[in-house]
Amino acid sequence: HVQLLTTRCAKWSLDPIDCTRTALPNLRSEELDMVKDVLSKEMQSKSIHVTFRSKTLAGGKRPNWMRASASLGDPAVLKSSAIPVRAVWTCSNPDADTSMTFDEINASSGRGVKKEIGRNVLEDGYEDCLKRLYGKYVELEVLLPRTKSMMKQLTTAGGPPPSIVYRVPIQSGSVNPFGMVSKSRATVTLYPRGRTLAAANASGPNAASVERDAAIPLGMTNVHLPLGPGLIDPSWARGRKVFWKGRSVGLV
Repeated sequence: HVQLLTTRCAKWSLDPIDCTRTALPNLRSEELDMVKDVLSKEMQSKSIHVTFRSKTLAGGKRPNWMRASASLGDPAVLKSSAIPVRAVWTCSNPDADTSMTFDEINASSGRGVKKEIGRNVLEDGYEDCLKRLYGKYVELEVLLPRTKSMMKQLTTAGGPPPSIVYRVPIQSGSVNPFGMVSKSRATVTLYPRGRTLAAANASGPNAASVERDAAIPLGMTNVHLPLGPGLIDPSWARGRKVFWKGRSVGLV
C-alpha cells in the first residue's frame, strides 16, 4: 500500500476544518476555547495539500512512519501564498491505533478491559465501523503552525507541539487493482498537547494504566484525489451521452 500511495496517488488535498459552535455542538466550552487557541486562521480557511513520501522517519521512535510534504493552500496555483507545514503519515489498522483499540480499567472489577471501537455497529460511528471493516487506513498527522496562544502553552507545559490527525479508510480499486480508493470522509482529531504515542508503545500488565494523549474530535472533512489519465479516448467519447457525468473535472 505504501508503494501504491507514493507512486499512483501521492498527492491529496483536504478541505479546511469548520470549528464553529454549530459544526461542533458536542464540544464543551473549554474544549472549544482550546481549539480556537491552537488552530490558526489559515488552518480554518485554507485546504491542506499533501504529497506522500516513502522516506521513513529517523530515530526509531515511530517505526513505519514516513515523511510527507504539506502546505496550507495549493502551491501549484500560487506558490508564494502557500504556507508549508510539517507532516508525517503511515498506513495504520484498527488494532495498532490507540484511538480504535485500547485497554481501559473496569470501574467495578479494577481489571484492564480491551476496548475495540467500530466493533459494535449499533453504538459506534459509521466511519469507525468502516475502518474496522476494511482493516486499513491512511493516518496523516500535521503539526500545527505556531500561534501566540500555542507558544504560551508550550512555554508553560512543555512537551510536543499540538497536531491534527486525519484518518481515511482505503481499499484497492475495483476496476484498477493498482489504484487506491478512499471509502469515506476523513475523521479529524486534534491533539492539543501533542502526540507522544506513549500508550501505543506501552506493553505488559501496566499498559492499561498508561495515560493516553488528550484528543478532541473535530468531525469530518472531505478528501480529494486528482484523477489520472482516463482509459477512454476523449475524442471518441465526445458527444456520446453515456459519458455525460455532470461533475467537476479533476476531482473525485
